[in-house]
Amino acid sequence: MMKGWIGIVRGGVAIWLEHNPFVHAGSLAFFTLFSLAPTLIIAVTVIGVVLGQSAAQGEIVAQLQDTMGIEAAAAVEQAVLMSRVEATGLMPTLLGIAAILIGATTVFAQLRYSLNVLWGVRPNPGRSGLWRLAKGRVLGLFVVLLIGLGLLLYFVSAIGLQTLAASLDPSMLPPDLSQDDLLGGARWLVAIVIGALFIATLFKVLPDVVVTWQDVLPGALATSLMLSGGRYGIATYLSKTAITSTYGAAASVLIVLFWVYFSALILLLGAALTRAHLTARGRPVIPRGSAVKVVQELI
Repeated sequence: MMKGWIGIVRGGVAIWLEHNPFVHAGSLAFFTLFSLAPTLIIAVTVIGVVLGQSAAQGEIVAQLQDTMGIEAAAAVEQAVLMSRVEATGLMPTLLGIAAILIGATTVFAQLRYSLNVLWGVRPNPGRSGLWRLAKGRVLGLFVVLLIGLGLLLYFVSAIGLQTLAASLDPSMLPPDLSQDDLLGGARWLVAIVIGALFIATLFKVLPDVVVTWQDVLPGALATSLMLSGGRYGIATYLSKTAITSTYGAAASVLIVLFWVYFSALILLLGAALTRAHLTARGRPVIPRGSAVKVVQELI
């Protein structure tokens, strides 16, 4: 059993390195600069339906501060404020909404392309380019809405866990376990599960390959765990570097780029592990009807 998983990890790393992950991660980090603010605007709108706009924005900013740091979170918050639609009149409002939707879905169009490269497929050249573009944007919008729903589920779960922890009698807990420790562990577990479900949806919906939930869930769970561990590794690295003093006002943007770049590397590694897991189970890579396999010729 262990030998089989080791083989999957080796195969996944080989697939990952074979397809230039550093170039794709750099592209994803670049496009995220244009997509992050519109994505968060839509996420705040979705969450605000339940929690209210102010509470939704406050929860997201707090999560960004906990993940990226105060400076990077402030830069993202400022970008969100600058990207909001405040124009009056029907046409300016529609144009503003269209700009937000296009901006929010751009990075996911790039992610779809990168995942297709990892899977060794590409869009069928016989299909209309306009249709492929429209389909990619619709899928991107679906992912953006899914982000909002995932964050909403996490925030509501966190509130419920906090209420439950506060109602517990401290005498019922082991001497070395406090309510804060219990709450922190429960929130971490919820974040891992929600993250795994979201990543599994990405791996199933975005690439042009035929996969089942059983195919993508193990790789998605591994990716969620790697992202959780990588978060602390990246934070430790940033705390020991002098980015702020070296780059000044641009430091906050560079921190955001740094976070997205390494998170994208981990996400692509998870996709490669998913493909390796499929291969280890004797399953071929089957393109969807709108795609074809890439044939590599040896010259």
